Amino acid sequence: MKNGWQHNIGKVRALDHREDPPSPFPSLTAEVQTMVPLQVLLSLLVFTAGAEAGTFIFPGQLDHAEGDACRTNTGGSGTCSRTCEHSPSLGEPRKCGIKDSRFLLCCDANPGNDPRLVQDIASPRVAFQCGINKKNEFVLKFSFTDEGDKIYVEPQDINPVKKHNETIRLENGTEVVQEFAVAGVGAERAERNAWPWMALIGERDGGVINWFCGGVLLNDQWVLSAQHCFYNHNAEVVRLGEHNYKDDNDGAAHEDFAVVEMVPYPDHRRPEAYHDLALLRLASRVTLKKFISPICLAWGLESEVDITDQKATLTGYGDTQFGGYPTSYLQELNVTVFPPAQCDSSYSTLPHYTRNWPQGIGQETLCAGDPAGGRDACQGDSGGPLMSLDTRGYFVLAGIVSRGYGCGHKDYPGLYANLRHPPYLDWIKKVAFAMP
Repeated sequence: MKNGWQHNIGKVRALDHREDPPSPFPSLTAEVQTMVPLQVLLSLLVFTAGAEAGTFIFPGQLDHAEGDACRTNTGGSGTCSRTCEHSPSLGEPRKCGIKDSRFLLCCDANPGNDPRLVQDIASPRVAFQCGINKKNEFVLKFSFTDEGDKIYVEPQDINPVKKHNETIRLENGTEVVQEFAVAGVGAERAERNAWPWMALIGERDGGVINWFCGGVLLNDQWVLSAQHCFYNHNAEVVRLGEHNYKDDNDGAAHEDFAVVEMVPYPDHRRPEAYHDLALLRLASRVTLKKFISPICLAWGLESEVDITDQKATLTGYGDTQFGGYPTSYLQELNVTVFPPAQCDSSYSTLPHYTRNWPQGIGQETLCAGDPAGGRDACQGDSGGPLMSLDTRGYFVLAGIVSRGYGCGHKDYPGLYANLRHPPYLDWIKKVAFAMP
């Protein structure tokens, strides 16, 4: 994450799709050339075969036997079979197992029906409260007696250098004035336990965990991230409740969870940049608490709310400048949401525009940055949340960090998967909020 040209958010750079200096990411081919052990080659062949079919082969995905229940590429229930009858519009079926040296396919029970033609974005029934953190907790618990009251919320900050106020108006007319203090040179370090839905995603390397992307907790078993995070990395661990991942004595009681399934959004097709989303299912359910809890989603009428020209908050652990170094502390900053047409106009001047966005940048993408430049996501922030407050004062997920051109370039705002886009909400509901 970048703020004031110097500070972003932090860890490994390998995953963000950001152009303008040349990409620092090692190619898959280069990685393959270093893989000598024979047992690795089988895994690589399985991954390559899956990639050629436009799907991802995730550890544990190929352990189904013929006839087993499985999850289809649209997020629904299916059966692991040798062959499928399916609509070409749904893409290739997901691979679910191996029999007689051939892949088994996860086949939809109703192959003639495209589940995406009927979208269900009504709020699901859940047993938890979403979207509450240290910044809005006081306001949401306050009992208002008169309309038009003004409440001041002053979060504690470390070594504040400059401050600014932002005002929102709740449905009952109450104004909430939040004071933001910026610490350090151009950076905003988040308070400990400030963003209880923030997730770190990593893979194990011996006794070390390499954190490569961010994510956001949706409920007690599912985390949402960016699909491009998993092109060259496996999601093996999700960490919740972290503040400084280099300090186990930072006062944040973080918890780690194994990942048992990655469900990619079915319409994402490389090298196109559209639909850059993936859901991760955790091996065990999260015990929700004050400092580990889900963010709200824009269900129902909230999906129609236009947040253009409004402020939104970005959190993550990405690099502090393009090609620079990460910070181990969770960072936060505010950006302005622009019309998608603004990003479409600026990105259309780049050489890879027609390859990445052949239909242009539209409503499926959220465009956000700083009019003056210098405040943006950066490498390592991919998959992390961009959020805004609704009229009730709850934090709602606005977008997932996806792509950019450099970091903090005023003419090229950051690009996010728009989480008010109805097809995305429908897919999330079918996969992550399905009734057991």
